[in-house]
Amino acid sequence: MNSKLLAGVALVALIAGGAAQAQDPALPPAYGSVRLSSGFEPDPASVGVRAGGAIYAGNASDFCSGYITPQASYAFDYDAGSYDLFVSAASDVDATLLVRAPDGSWHCNDDGEGIGLNPGLRFDNPQSGDYQVWVGTLSPGVGYEPAMLHISEVGFSSANAYSRAPNPNLAPESGTLDLRAGFADDPRTVRVTAGGEISADRGTSPMCRGHVNSAPDLWVNYTGRGDFDLYLSMEADSDTTLLVQDPNGNWLCDDDTAENLNPGLRIVDPAAGRYAVWAGRFSRGPDVPATIYVSELGFLGNIDTPAELDYSLPSNYGSAELVSGFTPDPYTVNLMAGGDVDVNEAVGQNCRGYATTAPDFDITYDADNLDLYISATSDGDATLVVNAPDGTWWCDDDSAGSLNPGIRFDNPQDGRYDIWVGTYSEGTPEPATLHISELGFGDEFVGGGASLDVSLEANYGSVSLEGGFSPDPYTVDLVAGGPLDAGEAADPFCRGYVTEAPDVELSFEPGALDLFISVLADADTTLVINDPSGRWICDDDGAGSLNPGVHFENPEAGVYDIWVGTYWSGESQPARLGISELGFQEN
Repeated sequence: MNSKLLAGVALVALIAGGAAQAQDPALPPAYGSVRLSSGFEPDPASVGVRAGGAIYAGNASDFCSGYITPQASYAFDYDAGSYDLFVSAASDVDATLLVRAPDGSWHCNDDGEGIGLNPGLRFDNPQSGDYQVWVGTLSPGVGYEPAMLHISEVGFSSANAYSRAPNPNLAPESGTLDLRAGFADDPRTVRVTAGGEISADRGTSPMCRGHVNSAPDLWVNYTGRGDFDLYLSMEADSDTTLLVQDPNGNWLCDDDTAENLNPGLRIVDPAAGRYAVWAGRFSRGPDVPATIYVSELGFLGNIDTPAELDYSLPSNYGSAELVSGFTPDPYTVNLMAGGDVDVNEAVGQNCRGYATTAPDFDITYDADNLDLYISATSDGDATLVVNAPDGTWWCDDDSAGSLNPGIRFDNPQDGRYDIWVGTYSEGTPEPATLHISELGFGDEFVGGGASLDVSLEANYGSVSLEGGFSPDPYTVDLVAGGPLDAGEAADPFCRGYVTEAPDVELSFEPGALDLFISVLADADTTLVINDPSGRWICDDDGAGSLNPGVHFENPEAGVYDIWVGTYWSGESQPARLGISELGFQEN
């Protein structure tokens, strides 16, 4: 190799191809030409061009890629000597090179060795004569991106005076943190302004998202032995992103890992050196205030504890001892599904969802010759985790149908079953019902398939009222609840558990006022109403404080059949029904 060559530069093999079909070497080059003789100075000879075009470079050869213009970007008449020849280009986007050598052969490259996504072609024992160069973009439709073309006898160059990519060498806009592993006052926080005009994937990684400035927002100079993981995260009221270049030159980025649209990067065995940190905004728009957290504890300075499901802890909703043949069947427990523990991280085995560390319920079961069914029903997407008496983990998502989980134990063991009911997605816990049965999954028979029957006599009688009635409200004390799921027995939008017969039948002749029907109770109750037109009208919390209420504007004359339900099954509760023309009942 010539002494003038850079070490480690690989040869790009010549690509022999036919004549160009769309690019035209006869056209004048777009950005001019130059005459060069071996040993030329300065080296490299560089020129600014715009990369890209509408013509597929594969027209020249099947080995070529990218999109170019019909005319060459640049041309040079070269008088060869004893050195090899290097042609390279540098751009913020993924660029390509197409070169027509003096003998008419075509040469192409996408990513040159040692220059990232920038292309480079090396000619060993180069010919003398006219070289025509096209600088393209790998992807179509990215516009005409500024780029630098470099011609050298020394090696490839990635210099780009037109770069608008994030530059880790620019002075940070919000200062520098000098930290040693095990640093005190953890987390360290820095107030920044997130956002910018540059796409975070320019010259970094295609996986990066958001918009940043050229200069980083923060430098973190970190030293130590790698005894701790390093957490970089950011908190803001808007959707923000993080872009980081580590001391080894690797690009790291994140969008929402620190939760609530906050980005976070956990760096395991962090290298010592400088971390350049950019605070990005996911969408274009005005910059937003944000806080960067630097920590060895966890995202946003929170301690990152291992995910764990611990069956040694007391169960959240109690325990039961069941002997095969138990009644009632199913045995049900109302609970709140979900938690902050990632079940897959805690258990693995394709388990899904989020649950609490402690079990929700446990049973000690004396088995016989029946199978054991454990399932859960919920308005949301629930999951199920069970630790069986032999210590094995069992998990399910949707086997009980309608996003409800269920696990069937054939030939079940005697002993303790610890049960977790989770939510598929992390977030607010959801009301759910756990079913333990020897007959089937709980949602297969709860409600028995019956429908609400307006023809049956009302449980608490009938009343006829006319507009202007007194006293107002007219009230009925009753017991809310029943065995039927209103969503199955009446209308899918209804909630709660009711009886088959109405609780109250109202015959109403309206006056000039609206009609209000509501419930007062110490428990969570629901309303199901079949109006004079036969429509189902339902409500859960419309009257406030878990009390249901339905407001009829311009009410119809006729019969209103009214059911008062409980949100949970198996929990009959005292309640007061109110019928009024003035408004909902008040406590």
